[in-house]
Amino acid sequence: MARYKLWDKQETLYTPSGEAFTAEEYLGKNKWAGNPAIKVIICNAPINCGVFMEYSQTVAQYKKMGAAITDDMTDEEVLQAIEDFEDTPPVVDPSPEERMAAALELQNLMSMEDQQ
Repeated sequence: MARYKLWDKQETLYTPSGEAFTAEEYLGKNKWAGNPAIKVIICNAPINCGVFMEYSQTVAQYKKMGAAITDDMTDEEVLQAIEDFEDTPPVVDPSPEERMAAALELQNLMSMEDQQ
């Protein structure tokens, strides 16, 4: 089952705190989401308001992070690409400076006396 879906702006939203909001109630709190040109990403789960993200900015951010999203993908394919990216993020090798800092930190930890 997919992790995310687009909100149809009709479905009742259930928050992690246990509150339930009708679409009208939630749109009253988040007026931007009522714009017909705006797509909203929510969770595809019983607690569906674990995320409430504006589609275009979310896609842009994931593209910037390296998700395999192209302009010719459908909305469902984009959401799947976001999920795939979250499941297998790119591996970034640490820089020489980061490796040296980690080695120095380990050296400091190893030289400390045991505190009991």
